[in-house]
Amino acid sequence: MAEIEVYMAKFYKDKPLKNRYELPIWLVPIQVGAASAAQERTAGVRDDIGDNISYKNANYCELTALYWIWKNRLNGRNGEACNYYGLFHYRRWLEVSDADLKCMFDNDVDAVLPFPTMHEPDIRRHHERYVREADWTAMLQALRELEPEYFRAYQRIFSQEFLYNYNILIAKADVLRDYCEWLFPILERTEELSVPKGSERGDRYIGYLGENLLTLYFMYHRETLNIVCTGKVMLT
Repeated sequence: MAEIEVYMAKFYKDKPLKNRYELPIWLVPIQVGAASAAQERTAGVRDDIGDNISYKNANYCELTALYWIWKNRLNGRNGEACNYYGLFHYRRWLEVSDADLKCMFDNDVDAVLPFPTMHEPDIRRHHERYVREADWTAMLQALRELEPEYFRAYQRIFSQEFLYNYNILIAKADVLRDYCEWLFPILERTEELSVPKGSERGDRYIGYLGENLLTLYFMYHRETLNIVCTGKVMLT
């Protein structure tokens, strides 16, 4: 069984990098939004193959890749399942070396996240910059309906200063599966409650909400999961 498989989201409109970078053997490019770019190919793996929501990329951004990982890789394929899976962006990677990965395996780490960013006076200010209040309210209603325990924890967690940005992470397969099973129903319900609905727009709002939900999920579980943080590499 392979230890780790991390996907790097690429979009056909991404600006070319000025520098060349050698990809680790465990990092696999995946084209996101491939369903809407039939003539453009940026990676051998595409998010419109198998069970997918590629057509929602204009709202979900890199989360269409996470959905693809969940539905097409986390359950394994012919015994090929890995111990760890993850998601990076084409320009944003977690700062992990081969030695770091060995340490992660040896110490039974459940999830690796970027160092949280600080927002004053609290992280609610972050969403005010990127998400309409009506969409935030829709997300909270979805939480209240589907995950009442997390909704009750929302005020406590979002009254602190730290946010896990970018929707990038590495996690054990079972941890990532549990997160996806929690996350995507909330996002789908949020789309239904949004005005206009998600199917009638394309403004990346679900991707931004996903960052906040990632923070909620892993902050909620920080006492029960072995979570470590590392730096973010910004490729140029």
